[in-house]
Amino acid sequence: MCWCTALAAAPVAGGRWPPPFSRRRQSSIRAETPPGAEARRKKVAVAGAGWAGLAAAHHLVKQVSLLVLVPDHSYSYRLPAFRFVAPRTLSCGAIRAHRQLARRRAAACLLLLFVVTRDTMSRFSRRTAAQGRRSVSEAEFPVFHDQPRLPAPFGIFAYPEFPSLPLIDRLTSIPVLSAVIDFDNTDTAWRKYDTITARQLFKMFGCSQRLYKEIFEPAIQAALFAPGEQCSAAATLGMLYYYMLSRQENSDFVLCRGEVEDAIFSPWLKTLEQNGIKFIANRVPTSLTINKDTECVSEVVCGEEVYDTDAFVLATGLSPLQSIIRNSPFLQSRQEFTDLLHLSTIDVISVKLWFDKKVTIPKVANICSSFDDLSGWTFFDLTSVYDDYSDEPGTVVEAEFYNASHLFPLNDQQIVSEASSCLIKCIGDFEGSTVIQQFVKRSPGSAMHFLPGSYKHTVRGTTSIPNLFIAGDWIVNRHGSFSKEKAYVTGLEAANMTVDYFGDGDFAKIIAVEGDEPHIETVRDLNRRANELKTQIPFSEFFLQ
Repeated sequence: MCWCTALAAAPVAGGRWPPPFSRRRQSSIRAETPPGAEARRKKVAVAGAGWAGLAAAHHLVKQVSLLVLVPDHSYSYRLPAFRFVAPRTLSCGAIRAHRQLARRRAAACLLLLFVVTRDTMSRFSRRTAAQGRRSVSEAEFPVFHDQPRLPAPFGIFAYPEFPSLPLIDRLTSIPVLSAVIDFDNTDTAWRKYDTITARQLFKMFGCSQRLYKEIFEPAIQAALFAPGEQCSAAATLGMLYYYMLSRQENSDFVLCRGEVEDAIFSPWLKTLEQNGIKFIANRVPTSLTINKDTECVSEVVCGEEVYDTDAFVLATGLSPLQSIIRNSPFLQSRQEFTDLLHLSTIDVISVKLWFDKKVTIPKVANICSSFDDLSGWTFFDLTSVYDDYSDEPGTVVEAEFYNASHLFPLNDQQIVSEASSCLIKCIGDFEGSTVIQQFVKRSPGSAMHFLPGSYKHTVRGTTSIPNLFIAGDWIVNRHGSFSKEKAYVTGLEAANMTVDYFGDGDFAKIIAVEGDEPHIETVRDLNRRANELKTQIPFSEFFLQ
């Protein structure tokens, strides 16, 4: 499914811990325990303390000796929006554990981890906005969970409101639906559609110019972080599946009712630390030591510090992995790793602004694009979402700008001015208000860029190095998850791969995503049969595919 939003992490409160693993010279990773000797507890290093890294650590903590390396950036911690997913996607044990965490933080909501309250859901909606020459075009998407359930895709067509989009434009989305149905998340589907751009896909299926500009382009820029002409059609179809074909309520998102780091990650980190995990703050792996006899990772190198490990889970995103590859001649000798150097990342800037007056924002979550030709952005009305801000005399807004490398040379004040200008274009009431407090966070290379042709260079959770496992929402997997849910699931998958490698321990139970509705399965099956018949037509291989 669509790879989305690269993971990052934040420094752990409480200072640094001493390296918990004594340095050990290279030796066989799978050595047999001498007769009569007590089995040594395996040591696992996890790089990254985001959704994927902590998911792996959470499952492995009772089974191995764990070290978690925490990078010094915090993009994934700041994102306040999460896709609504029923708790059934987690094991019962994990749900119980995180519900206990949630009860300690009444302000917390959850994607996968915490109980989502009805109140949190009812205060969330989405709006896309595209800036034209004279006016702002809007479309409103309701909380589908609150609407009578209709068979897919009728809910996505019936409930959203398009006040300025003619019916004829909306009808041109129907041919696009056939491509969404055809995309079944298989390797064949990815390779078929990954060779073209998202814009070429919509042009091929007859999407109107206005529908693309006002609806699809903002969605692509917000979900895939770049304009449609720079994004893979396969990644776009993976994203559209959740908005058009998945069961109606799965399209919903929820908002955390407080800072994500405070409400979710900090208590989670403390719980894991109490269970014996050692966190090393502000550490990013720079290279790996490979045992020449076993071709396994024996040490993780972070600058001048070296940590012994029996297995390594890398869950920090693409950029750190590319740095490791560039510093490792052994990894550069493997095609699967040099392929990763062909992949690209996207810069993200987060801006939180405190305004001096109350501003009426119709919807708390807004997806915007077309204010320039490069970047999409979102903004959230935190005054209406965060419990701590409900009594603020002014308005608190958080905006996130994607594909924002052109903004990086600006200083903080210039970025704040740019963000304020964009807000005024969307909400005229911001005119005349003053920013009294600000926070700007630059996250270079923090998101995966799904360029056409990227799929053939991506990696799965396992590698040719037996004890190196990769997790995150940018890798290839077949579970069918999306965004942070996918990151969490791949973290559990990495934990299971680690258990399987050691040949000892308990596997995490990963429940399959709810399948497509019967009529969607029927249409997809008919489409497959039609494609099979086409291949049997004489001279079918004569024409360019």
